[in-house]
Amino acid sequence: MGHDCRCPILIITITWVSMISRLLPTQILLIPVHALEALSVRYDFAQVLYHWMAPVYQSFRPLFYFGEDLFEAAVRPGDRVLELGSGTGYLSRRLARLVGMVVGLDREWLMTRKAVSKGGGVHYVVGDMTELPFKHGSFDRCVSLGALHCLDPVEFFRGASEVLRPHGEAVVLSEMWIMPLFLSQLKQEAIREAIRRSGMRLAGEMQIKKLYRFFWASRS
Repeated sequence: MGHDCRCPILIITITWVSMISRLLPTQILLIPVHALEALSVRYDFAQVLYHWMAPVYQSFRPLFYFGEDLFEAAVRPGDRVLELGSGTGYLSRRLARLVGMVVGLDREWLMTRKAVSKGGGVHYVVGDMTELPFKHGSFDRCVSLGALHCLDPVEFFRGASEVLRPHGEAVVLSEMWIMPLFLSQLKQEAIREAIRRSGMRLAGEMQIKKLYRFFWASRS
């Protein structure tokens, strides 16, 4: 019953955010959204949260900037790219215009169905990021925009490493100010340590705006 009570409130909140996003700085608008996402992981209602976000997420997602141009710059023509936490497919579709193959994986089936309906030459899979259903060395790049909080970062980078070819890269954006208040594993030093423990090498990092940070991790 508690989950059901949150859903109408969540839909109203997201709709309100999308309506006024052009009037206020997007970083301010996203602070409560990121806090809610972090709480959903901490108190185990993330799957319910993202299921109820699906009907409106596709509409407001293009209004916000999360360094998509940096993801585009990180891939090469002919690359095989995996997006972890692909949601409704906004980033996957952009990358599909540049590379040879894009696969999007997300455990939320309703978001994935929305992504499939948009087309764009992407192959979508409903699956769990803790058990990636791909052969070792299947991809040249693994990208993820705002899904690192959904599981332990060590597991995240370890899984990415397994499906990447030698010297392949994981390119990940994570929120760095709000979510770490609730999830200590998302602090910068913790993410760097997770990359090291996964067997990957931190190849670089960059802050964009004030809330987000890119991490480039390379497989040996």
